[in-house]
Amino acid sequence: MPDPRSIFQGVKPPGNMKVVRHDPGRERKIRLFVVLGVILVTAVAYYLGGRISDTEAAKLQRENSELKSQSKELEREKEKLKQKLVILERTSKVDREATNSVRTVIRNLEDEKALLSKDLAFYKSILAPEDSADGIRLHAFDLLPGEEKNQYRFRMVVSQVARDNPFLKGTLNVTVKGLKEDKKESLSLLELAGMEKSQALGFRYFQSFPDNRDYIKLTLPDGFEPEKVMVSIKVKNGAARSLTSVLNWQEELEADMKSELTESR
Repeated sequence: MPDPRSIFQGVKPPGNMKVVRHDPGRERKIRLFVVLGVILVTAVAYYLGGRISDTEAAKLQRENSELKSQSKELEREKEKLKQKLVILERTSKVDREATNSVRTVIRNLEDEKALLSKDLAFYKSILAPEDSADGIRLHAFDLLPGEEKNQYRFRMVVSQVARDNPFLKGTLNVTVKGLKEDKKESLSLLELAGMEKSQALGFRYFQSFPDNRDYIKLTLPDGFEPEKVMVSIKVKNGAARSLTSVLNWQEELEADMKSELTESR
């Protein structure tokens, strides 16, 4: 049997080889520690991640709550502004209505003042005329066109000037003279207006036709061309004498239209 040592004779051991002790238990502990380390790192990462996520969620929730609160506050402010706007609009409307009402009152007062001034001038001309000679007179005769074809409006005032102004009685007739089919024709202006041809007079200072100083409407026949108006006053008793006054139709119409236009401005 050969000598065992003779087998390894001539074999040189390598200079870089080491002898490592084999310990299975130690290797298992190392692997266990590695696994536990991984688990621990994972758990810590999960925990920290959850904490961060919870913090962000809480922050977002707070911001959401603040935004909701701000939204409610803005809504309340909006409602307050709406109420203020309604109040301002109502106040503005009331102010406009009040202003318009005052303007209307002022305009009415101005119109009334103008009318009173006109009436005052009228009565002054009756009681203190420029022509102080005694007698009866056609104080005013106004003639204006109507709204329809051949329609006209007229009114007149008869007055007297006397020392004691006795009560006067008499009659009034108004005639319009003109042409129809190139023929002269005379018509009663009072009859054309639907009144009696002769009107009774009875006054001390003046008498208006009509009584309310409004206008009397009349319609001329078709084809009739008016030229003159003749006013005849016959006195039955009193100090004044009878009177006949003749007016040019067209001149009177144009003058009264101009006067009315001036007064309406």
